[in-house]
Amino acid sequence: MPEAKKVPKTKVSRPKVAGAKPSSTVKKVFAAKPKAAIKAPKAVKAAKGPTPEVIAPVKVRKLRGPRRAKGTFADLLKKQAELEIIKKGAKAELKKQYDGLLKEAESIKFQYKGLFDEAIESAPAVRGTRAKKATGKVPGLKPFSLKEVEAFVEQKQHGIANIKIQGRRPKSISRIEDAYRHSEDAEEILKMLNK
Repeated sequence: MPEAKKVPKTKVSRPKVAGAKPSSTVKKVFAAKPKAAIKAPKAVKAAKGPTPEVIAPVKVRKLRGPRRAKGTFADLLKKQAELEIIKKGAKAELKKQYDGLLKEAESIKFQYKGLFDEAIESAPAVRGTRAKKATGKVPGLKPFSLKEVEAFVEQKQHGIANIKIQGRRPKSISRIEDAYRHSEDAEEILKMLNK
């Protein structure tokens, strides 16, 4: 015959009344622990570790990749050859368009010259000529210093063929050399260069 489970009694709190004694008849009931748990020491429980039911098996996902077979080196060469043919065709098409535009531009120039009796083209402007006309100096050129000119004169007097000045390009050195042909004095050369 199955045993009936005992329901533990809980302490009932009653409102305190003046002059009343606390009830000593209510017993505290503790939940009963199983006997096996009481007898087994804690160290043995920790050594066992988690039960195998707790660890869930990990599923490994397969990597997704192309399902078709990969191409061979011969396929790669075929693709490269096809791309080269397409590239050459595109270049030829662009060249045709460019030539057509040039012919159209030439015909417009011819019509313009016939109508107004002057050329439509203007000569390309030389870089720095506008600024030189306004200021008398070429823009972007750093003025020469007396030390640079003196270094040039000294190297020239020693007979050095390949003259080098720190911070100056060969074109600038050739300008100093042109001025050196007129005078060998460093101060006069400097005046000629910085005009």
